[in-house]
Amino acid sequence: MNACVLKPTMPFATRNKLERTPATEENRKMVEFMDSHDFSFHVDRMTKDLKCTVTEK
Repeated sequence: MNACVLKPTMPFATRNKLERTPATEENRKMVEFMDSHDFSFHVDRMTKDLKCTVTEK
């Protein structure tokens, strides 16, 4: 079984106004890492082991 993680492309809809909070430095670094790398996940059916592969784009 393989999986893929994608950032959402559709806008978030709400009835209330959303307040914007500044992103932390840690959050900015995490988003930069996610944007500059590809992630691939594989679960072995027999052993149920999860393997994650991270490669640069």
